Amino acid sequence: MVSDARRHGWRMNWEKFEDMFHPSWHRHMKKFIESEECDKIYAFLKHESQRGKQIAPLSKDLWRCFKETSYDDLKVIFIGMCPYHSLYKGFPVADGLMMGCSVTGQLQPSLEQFYGEIERDVYGGLAIGAEKPADVSYLAHQGILMCNAALTTEVGKAGSHMEIWEPFMKFLLGEVLDLTGAPIVFFGKEAAKCEKYVHPFNFTYTVSHPASASYKNTDWDSEGLFTKLNNHIKMSNNETIQWLKFENI
Repeated sequence: MVSDARRHGWRMNWEKFEDMFHPSWHRHMKKFIESEECDKIYAFLKHESQRGKQIAPLSKDLWRCFKETSYDDLKVIFIGMCPYHSLYKGFPVADGLMMGCSVTGQLQPSLEQFYGEIERDVYGGLAIGAEKPADVSYLAHQGILMCNAALTTEVGKAGSHMEIWEPFMKFLLGEVLDLTGAPIVFFGKEAAKCEKYVHPFNFTYTVSHPASASYKNTDWDSEGLFTKLNNHIKMSNNETIQWLKFENI
């Protein structure tokens, strides 16, 4: 069924997707949205939904990471594994941003680990007055692409859509992000499989996923990732990322 997407009428139209992306992404994403690979993805998602499978995130949030961050302002590219696969009051926890959980308003263990490591790495373990919101869009608005290697997953089955999204990741990393100069961070082994699509001259990091520390009941160690990124960004444009959100920001 999926391989015959166009023959069965699955032809994606850019005009239906345009508002899902920040305008700066339009010239880059139109090619993929109108491709047969995108047709296959949507045919697959429709087929799974018709079979009674619940998919995360909600369709309105599927491309959210490209809505919240401008292509022209990219400073860092984060690639996680896949969206949260759990539910909260019947709705997916995932909100379309890597590790974001604004749907529930309650921090998931991965995000708690993420914030804890930032506080240790950047603020010496003490970030007085810092907020730790479930909505990570404050990072996206600073030029961090909060993306996952799979933009969807079946509820209750982490990583179940990794394969169907691989053509998109190949396009994104190999054709769209290759000239931005922004460092790319892969979180976990599954996400790191996409590194093969990155051009050799791009700067990359691979760290464990914060979820792994939660499973082991230990503190996540990013090996100084956030300090390294700030140093990298500062050398490029004399700016840094405000990694934690403070009340006056």
